[in-house]
Amino acid sequence: MGVHFSSASSQNQAFNALLFLFRHALEKEFKKVEGVVRAKQKPYIPVVLSREEVDHIIAQLDYPYDLIVKLLYGCGLRLFESMKLRVQDLNFDMHLVTIHDGKGKKDRAVPLPQILEHELRTQVDNAAKVHQADLQAGYAGTFLPDLLAVK
Repeated sequence: MGVHFSSASSQNQAFNALLFLFRHALEKEFKKVEGVVRAKQKPYIPVVLSREEVDHIIAQLDYPYDLIVKLLYGCGLRLFESMKLRVQDLNFDMHLVTIHDGKGKKDRAVPLPQILEHELRTQVDNAAKVHQADLQAGYAGTFLPDLLAVK
């Protein structure tokens, strides 16, 4: 009774584990076995939604989630990048969004679609109003865990 691996990557990982075992643990050369063929991975073809499908999805979302998805789609952002955006990352004059510490801890600038500019400006204005209300209520700064706040 043999072990059955369904994916090519699992098969290749098992084969490489055997090679490692023979070469480094047993200090023997793994001889070629007749009839054994290395698994080939199928080419990955990404699924891309049509423009109509994207519009339909966005139409189902409420504010502010629709704006987040528009940024993901329109700027090519990853989810964690959109969650880390700050006001100073938006350059409305140059129509750019600056991404800090993106994939690979790299910074990059991406075009800001003009169609999103009004919604983003409204979001920035709303955030400024919330910030002003927080300051007037005596909530300045950020919330920290108790011991960290004391430190």
